Amino acid sequence: MHEYDRMHGSLVCLMAVIILALSFTSLCRIAHADDAKLKFGSDIRLRYEFQDDFNMKYYGDNPPQGSSNDDGFLLGRFRAGLDYFPSHMTHLALWMQDAEAWDLAISDSAFYNSTLGDENNPYKDRWELWKAFIETKGLFNLPLGMKAGRQRIFFGDKRVFGPGEWGNTGRWIWDALKLSYRFDKGFLDMYYGRTMIHNPDQFSLKHRHFYESFGMYSHVDLPKSMYSIAVEPFFMTKRDNHRRYKGEDGLYGTLDSWYAGFRAYKKDIMGFDWDFTYVRQFGDYADDDIEAYGYHLLFGYRMKDISMSPRFSFEYSYASGDSNPYDHDHGRFDGAFGARDKMYGRMNLFRWQNIEDAQVNLELEPSEGSYVKAEFHKFWLAEDKDGWSLNPKAYRDKTGLAGDDVGKEFDIVARYDYTKATQIQVGFGHFWPGEFTKRLASGEQANWVFLQWEYKFTTGLI
Repeated sequence: MHEYDRMHGSLVCLMAVIILALSFTSLCRIAHADDAKLKFGSDIRLRYEFQDDFNMKYYGDNPPQGSSNDDGFLLGRFRAGLDYFPSHMTHLALWMQDAEAWDLAISDSAFYNSTLGDENNPYKDRWELWKAFIETKGLFNLPLGMKAGRQRIFFGDKRVFGPGEWGNTGRWIWDALKLSYRFDKGFLDMYYGRTMIHNPDQFSLKHRHFYESFGMYSHVDLPKSMYSIAVEPFFMTKRDNHRRYKGEDGLYGTLDSWYAGFRAYKKDIMGFDWDFTYVRQFGDYADDDIEAYGYHLLFGYRMKDISMSPRFSFEYSYASGDSNPYDHDHGRFDGAFGARDKMYGRMNLFRWQNIEDAQVNLELEPSEGSYVKAEFHKFWLAEDKDGWSLNPKAYRDKTGLAGDDVGKEFDIVARYDYTKATQIQVGFGHFWPGEFTKRLASGEQANWVFLQWEYKFTTGLI
């Protein structure tokens, strides 16, 4: 482990100890204050998944790792913690998380990086700090807030900044300092932080972080003369000083990536809505120059006066690929810190990377507390000489002769809020492989089924 990483791990540990001390000290001093509140919360989630002819790393009926055909497994995620509010302007949180997987065919070694000697597991992470922060508002009698410690950072539709909550361990968890300024028409958030690694065999305060980043995200509602369109400019970096990135010259180096972009959207214009996001990426990938971009466009219409309030929408997502594997330019967009689980097909075969995704959706609300969404996707590679984002190393034809047709996917997911605390979800997905997939992976069609139960509980102790 590098000395730099040890230092940051020690700082995080110190921050957690300070938060604990402040929590209990404040509790003892002002436990009887009228506005002081102490709450205990828990979140239990169990999900059974069945994957037929694919897994998180590979596609087809004979993967290098995982089951030779299909895999049924159970995921469990348990969260519990305390939230203390000495006043309405201050919040201290201390939560733990345990993520488990039973009967999972793909082994932990599939997520092990031999170059770095560590593991980042999306399924398992045993009793980790999930939240450990102090948050204050109204600093210097201004609409200025601060949040320091372990936290989630997400904005907007979570396409650029997302917590990745569908994943069992929660993909993006930060040790960060965030400043927030609020004004009449919007907000400005600035942060510096490092993302956590999910290593089930080692507590996070003892191992390194993954990415280092600083940036800003903002929101402003334009005046009525400009149709009150909401605009969200943002900027961020994504850095990793470990030499784990292989350039086109075959040598390994570090990552120093920069992003700039915006989101603009308008909701409910006589039932219509639209949403547009654009991101430009530049910087260094080992000795290669990063020149990449991505965008997303959505048009939707909701029929409010019809039974079940159906909403029809069309989406198109694009992320650039690397058009020439030998020119020392890295053209593959990597999606920043965004979520992927609800964006590019529910089977998680794709991410915002070397992709064209044409998508049609139908959403229904059959009754109060219930929701159904059906999606159909058609996928292509943005550059046929680059790889499939499921596993670009395994599925790439540098000649481009395999074409760009990856396949089609249909998903349907239903959600029902049984009570205010209990939610049930069920879903099905089917994937038809295209010519690229048939040539480089498999011609077998894939299926996915899941059933999820989640229970959230909160009670006041003071």
